[in-house]
Amino acid sequence: MERIKEEKSAEQEWQWCLVGNIVEEHEYGENHELRCGNKQFRPNAKVYVNLIYGGMGHESILVIGTPRHSHRYIEIVIARKYVVNFRLQKVFKPVILKRMDQSGWDWWGNTDNARDKIIKSLEWLNPVEAEKARRRFL
Repeated sequence: MERIKEEKSAEQEWQWCLVGNIVEEHEYGENHELRCGNKQFRPNAKVYVNLIYGGMGHESILVIGTPRHSHRYIEIVIARKYVVNFRLQKVFKPVILKRMDQSGWDWWGNTDNARDKIIKSLEWLNPVEAEKARRRFL
């Protein structure tokens, strides 16, 4: 079993992924005070997104990114409202691919089917980017 997983990682030098950025500012609390970023991530931090909680209207999403006070990537569930600028990208970074491979969740993969699923998700997350992705990759 271990050998099969190694071969999968070795042959997959990239994969499609939905990526986004953490919001610059958002309102917090009853007094509506402005906060930068969110508790885990700096403003504008790039995160790699997995939409595993579809039954809840994707209000919560799984992301991989570098937290505020570390350079190691973490995998965490956050509210979708804290992520903006959703887009389709090919991921080549070995550290991200390794993190996705070690995750307890299935990530996108490098197939045309995975790309099409991401574009379909972009249609309601960010329609402008969905159209750009269609023109660029199809």
